[in-house]
Amino acid sequence: MRTMKPLLIRIALATVSAVTLMSASHVALSSDYGRHWEDDDHAYDHARRAVDRGEARPIAELLEQLENQVPGEVVGVEFEREHGRWVYEFKIIDSGGRLLEVYVDAQTGAVLSMEED
Repeated sequence: MRTMKPLLIRIALATVSAVTLMSASHVALSSDYGRHWEDDDHAYDHARRAVDRGEARPIAELLEQLENQVPGEVVGVEFEREHGRWVYEFKIIDSGGRLLEVYVDAQTGAVLSMEED
C-alpha cells in the first residue's frame, strides 16, 4: 500500500497540471486579437452593450435587411471588433447549397464583404 500513495500523488498532480494548462490555453485563445469573444455569452454581452451605446443595430433588424440582400438560411453568427468597428459575421447557406461568410457593419448594416467558405 505504501508504494501506491506516491503514485496517487503523482497522478493527482498531473491531473491538476493538465487542468491548469487547459484553462490557461482557453484564456490565451479567447484573448487572441483576431478571434474576439468566441464564447457565445461574451459575444451576446458585447453585442447588447454595443446596441445600448448606439454602436450597433439590433441583430433582428440586420437579419431582416440581410434577408433581402443575401437570400438563404443563416446557420451561424459571430460578433467581433474589426478595424475599430463592430462587425457581424453571418454564415449563410444559399439556395445552391454553398456556405457563405457575409461580413456586415453592425452600425450601418452595410455588407462589407462576402466570401464562399
